[in-house]
Amino acid sequence: CQELERLVCGHPNLDFEALCRNAKYEAGYSRDTQVVRWLWDVVRTELSSDERRRFLKFFTGTDRAPIGGLGTLRCLIQRDGPDSSKLPTSHTCFNTLLLPEYA
Repeated sequence: CQELERLVCGHPNLDFEALCRNAKYEAGYSRDTQVVRWLWDVVRTELSSDERRRFLKFFTGTDRAPIGGLGTLRCLIQRDGPDSSKLPTSHTCFNTLLLPEYA
């Protein structure tokens, strides 16, 4: 019964630490880039559980984790140019977050 529920509803545990550990970076970003560190710090410490679900939906198109949890999700964070007046955008089909280079 639980296995069927996970197949239909997704994994109930949203482990953003696992998502952060397994994220890939491109276009000049790495896990040590300041704006990337700010992103994960905000997700970990400032967003409520509901806001984290909304972030996940913005990033991936769904607010639920896959069967193996967020650590199995292939996500990519790319630099979206030097224009710090832009808002982040995403390509949900590819689990890609385009993050401007905020100064």
